Amino acid sequence: MELKIGDTVYLKSDARTIMTINDIGMRGPEYLECIWFSQEILQIGEFHRDTLVRYDRD
Repeated sequence: MELKIGDTVYLKSDARTIMTINDIGMRGPEYLECIWFSQEILQIGEFHRDTLVRYDRD
């Protein structure tokens, strides 16, 4: 299933940080801009699609 804006995801290497896909990354469509909070501070980063996993709350 394709990842899209609004999906909740985490990095394959760090399942502890839950992020939301906010936009397509500035480096191209293979990168996604994600947002998350770290100690109440909003963080923004770009990650390659292959490094992200959709978070299922089930």
